Amino acid sequence: MKEVKIYISDSQNIFSNLALEEYLVTQNKEDILLFYINQDAVVIGKHQNPWREVDLNQIGDGINDRKLARRLSGGGTVFHDVGNINFSFIRNKEEDFVNFREHIEPISKALNCLGIENQISPRNDIFVNDHKVSGNAEHVNSKLGRILHHGTLLYDSDLIRLNGSIRPKTSLNIKTHAVDSVRSPVLNMRTVKNLGTTSDFFQLLIVELKNTLDTVSIGGITPEQIDAVNTLVKEKYISKEWTFGHTPAFTYTNDSGDEFKIRKGKVESSSTEKHIGLLFEEIL
Repeated sequence: MKEVKIYISDSQNIFSNLALEEYLVTQNKEDILLFYINQDAVVIGKHQNPWREVDLNQIGDGINDRKLARRLSGGGTVFHDVGNINFSFIRNKEEDFVNFREHIEPISKALNCLGIENQISPRNDIFVNDHKVSGNAEHVNSKLGRILHHGTLLYDSDLIRLNGSIRPKTSLNIKTHAVDSVRSPVLNMRTVKNLGTTSDFFQLLIVELKNTLDTVSIGGITPEQIDAVNTLVKEKYISKEWTFGHTPAFTYTNDSGDEFKIRKGKVESSSTEKHIGLLFEEIL
């Protein structure tokens, strides 16, 4: 792997950090390893259906509420909080675009050096004691020759909130080709190896990664100070058109047997014309 510059975001806003990733993919030419930590949020993959994946009753719009966000990459649903560290490799590539292990192995090696024995699963996740501690996903911009590989690192997360957030309490009768999450038991790495606070663990991880990777330098970055990032947040990442409207088309059947075809988050067709054009949540 070529040398990378390590950036650390000083924001804990999920929308700002997802927009920062996209900005660094499309508007930057550096090879980067970005880290960020978010306040409570549930993040779905680009091709997922939130009504099948998330307990939407726990999602709010207030400052302290749990947020729902859709990311640029595929894969399954994940939970973010201040006990979870997110890493993103953003790099130039001319070939071999999709190579998960190339980016997971340095993380796995660093964890091993910290005394956290782990294995990389066939699905390209990191497991400790048969429990998942890191989920990974990728996005490729072949036109620009840029890739985004990002993953989570559960160190001291609230697992009760995690498990309660990523499963809807009510199962809806939905038929879809959207990608379903593959559920695995999870644990916090701190229960295996207590390396202090999340901040302490993060600093130790950085030291080990500098020994593993060819790094140029480490710098802080404030996404909210970048106009293009703010524009992406407002026009894309906080919009219902992206979070809900980007959901792959699906069919919903209610308890009365009425069938609705949903496209871009709205009723496209149904047995009752009055429902056509309504948002999906309006007919639930």
